[in-house]
Amino acid sequence: MRPEAFSKRAHRLAQVGICVQFLALVRTLAEFFRLEQVQGPTLAVATVAPYVGAGLLAALLTWTGVLCYFAGRDRAALGVAGVTILALLIVKIVVIAP
Repeated sequence: MRPEAFSKRAHRLAQVGICVQFLALVRTLAEFFRLEQVQGPTLAVATVAPYVGAGLLAALLTWTGVLCYFAGRDRAALGVAGVTILALLIVKIVVIAP
């Protein structure tokens, strides 16, 4: 393949990665409403706190990915998208699941 084909593919994958990051951020922040629906008025702040922390982490990493994208670092943006999903999975398994 030609180098410009790799460049176009990396550019498109970076765009997809940023979209996935944004969807993960929205999903993380929307979890509050699911918890509110399930637990009702007995919802404690301690129950919601890990989701807020994960949402902040996702927002920071999404911002980093967008900055990489605008700087022309498509592969870095794609890498940050992968790190975002991996970090959110680790937070879910280690912090939220127990």
